[in-house]
Amino acid sequence: MKVLLDEQGYIQSYALIGEIVDGIEIPDPEDVAHFAVHFAAYKVRDGTAAFDNEHFALQEQERVKEDYRQRRETECFSVINRGQLWYEGITLPQLLELRSWYKAWLNVTDTMVVPEKPAWLT
Repeated sequence: MKVLLDEQGYIQSYALIGEIVDGIEIPDPEDVAHFAVHFAAYKVRDGTAAFDNEHFALQEQERVKEDYRQRRETECFSVINRGQLWYEGITLPQLLELRSWYKAWLNVTDTMVVPEKPAWLT
């Protein structure tokens, strides 16, 4: 198998058959199916591919954060960016609740908690 590594020695791409420009040859991993799904969490150590649990956890955490960013884009920003006419039609308590909800969405990648949408929002 040929693999292409990043600066830290993690596998960026691979070819079970064929060539990769600037790739290095390593033996096929024991669990090829697992490798195929999680190859970016494998690091080449002593000439073989080794799964790195910590790196995998960081990748998963980043994937979850990206999901939260996408949700924030669709669930939050579409409400927050409604415009002046919409804002003129809500009460002060609603505005304060909306502001709190918005701030919670801005912090979602730190807190890892999706804020509950105010019940009055439609």
